[in-house]
Amino acid sequence: MIFLTLFQVFFVLLISPLSLGLVRKFKAFLQGRVGAPVWLPYISFATMMKKQMTISPVTSFVFRLAPFMVLGTTILLTFILPLLIGNLVFSSLGNFMIVAGILAMGALFLVLGALDAGGSFGGIGATRELTVTALSEVVIITVFAGFAFASGNAQISEMLTVGGVQIFTHPFLILSLIALLLVSLAENARYPVDNPATHLELTMVHEANILEYSGPYLAMLEYASTIKLTIFTLLISNFLYPVVLSSFSFFGVLEVLFLTLLKIGVVMFLLALLESLVAKMRFYRLQEYFSMAFFIALLGFILTILF
Repeated sequence: MIFLTLFQVFFVLLISPLSLGLVRKFKAFLQGRVGAPVWLPYISFATMMKKQMTISPVTSFVFRLAPFMVLGTTILLTFILPLLIGNLVFSSLGNFMIVAGILAMGALFLVLGALDAGGSFGGIGATRELTVTALSEVVIITVFAGFAFASGNAQISEMLTVGGVQIFTHPFLILSLIALLLVSLAENARYPVDNPATHLELTMVHEANILEYSGPYLAMLEYASTIKLTIFTLLISNFLYPVVLSSFSFFGVLEVLFLTLLKIGVVMFLLALLESLVAKMRFYRLQEYFSMAFFIALLGFILTILF
């Protein structure tokens, strides 16, 4: 059991930069450009790890602690969520309220690190990040509450029993999945909530929080964001097509690895297509976006209870 858990963690950590490379490559292809190689994020992270850090003298230990906490919380999610393996050692920690708390903790330390630097961009990014987190956490809890009621269990690993073709026995959970998809875009700082490739003061949210970081600290924060993107990708795709490994076998491992890579490739292409078709939403309209996601999740939850 512990071996399967470590296998999942190692594989997710290994392929996470590939997810970022794929979405960039697909986006370049859809826009008529050649684009960078898909393995460029690996090279970028390795290069950043070798660079010297520039840290403001006004910062405290919070600034140095934040990258470790942000990266640590995302790695913790790989230990407790059923991304490749169904029965994890730490599945008992996979209660959806605990998962929501871990996500909020990562966002909190990201904000504290940005504020501790004392820069104007950090303050802007912190307030925006807190707004997005406060609005998205409610949606996440409502989404998983619907799945918890349908499956009769608050553990996310047990919620997969109502995924795949079984979701047609609870068709209103499709609304919950739509809401989870909407909030996943916000949690990962993607269109239409945020633009991950901008450094303009009027538009950036996530990037403003990490603007003061450099070298290994920046690599840790960027790597954490790729892990988070991979986690949400696999979690949503597992609800649609649940393929998780319950016992170790050679052909079983090959099947799960192949389907996992296929899921990531398909989702990254769809994400690149979305980002090529839509524009970033104005920040003051995000309340409408999250209100829509919340009411979709709430409607799915209520209809699942009633029917």
